[in-house]
Amino acid sequence: MSKLFKIKGYLTVEEAAEYLSSSLNEQVRLSDIYGLALDKHLLLSVRLINQAYAIGGQYIYSQDNGTNRYQVDYNLATNEALSEPRHICLDDELQVAENKWLAFDKKINVIDGIWDLAMIGIESQEIKMLHQKEVGGPEPVFAALNGFFLRRGEFIYKLLTSLPLDDGEGNLEALQAKFDSLLKSKGLTINDILNSDNSYALDALNDAELEDFMQINSVFMQGEQDEQDEQDEQDEHGDHEESDAYLALEDFSYQLVIKTNELTRFVQSLDEAHSLPAQIEKPLGSKERNTLLALIDALLKEQGIDPSGRGVTSAIRLMTETAGTPISENTIRKILNQVSDIAG
Repeated sequence: MSKLFKIKGYLTVEEAAEYLSSSLNEQVRLSDIYGLALDKHLLLSVRLINQAYAIGGQYIYSQDNGTNRYQVDYNLATNEALSEPRHICLDDELQVAENKWLAFDKKINVIDGIWDLAMIGIESQEIKMLHQKEVGGPEPVFAALNGFFLRRGEFIYKLLTSLPLDDGEGNLEALQAKFDSLLKSKGLTINDILNSDNSYALDALNDAELEDFMQINSVFMQGEQDEQDEQDEQDEHGDHEESDAYLALEDFSYQLVIKTNELTRFVQSLDEAHSLPAQIEKPLGSKERNTLLALIDALLKEQGIDPSGRGVTSAIRLMTETAGTPISENTIRKILNQVSDIAG
């Protein structure tokens, strides 16, 4: 495992459980891995088996301008400054908390490789289901954002289940990637399709693949046809008109993994916590105890509170509850008696 660990940038969850069991000298099960991920002690990632399509964004907070419009001065997926600011409607974004939204850039990204799970949507639900399966518990109730979300640094990416059949600037790269991937899966290139000697090349595609090919190709052909007068049309009608047609994508496939540097960080964090000197609790000396009692007496007097007054114990108990550190009346009574003794 140690040689493999040095070479690979990730381990499967099964390999990670084996590695942690060896490193910690105790058995680590898959249920432990999933539980640590759900409790945010361990970061789970995925290795995308095939390319996927996603929009990138980040969390934004209300500008408190009395409207539901938010001015964006930077690219939401890169933080690069925009030449001109734009406005987004918060009603169109994902609200995750009070005054907090998840907003995305329009550009569709073609992604692959290793990505961290954001643990805010369906991906979190799937880890909960895996955990419950391992421990033999009931299936969890869905309570997360609708969508599968990945993370890279401060940016959040939402995986798409369909592509707009539109030649807008944010779509063309993704459509081209899907087009190329479709042909490549059959050992074809665009030159094979255009070559007159390969008129039967498309026979390699099944009905569903051929339908996808035709839909994407029609977008490209329409784009070429409109290229000459596109600028005039935009000048007359305004911004590019988006299509309401979509190309359904196959389910994205992935493998759950944990990055090796994350496993190293986790083991080191446990070692550091274990190596911290134990906090040995020792009883207060008489001088320290009397100093604390004198301090409490001074604070009570400053507030005009008589330690021996009627109802003081209940009043102080209520104060501790309000402060979030409740103390029983019996304990308070003992301390107040000691304060009265030291003050007397």
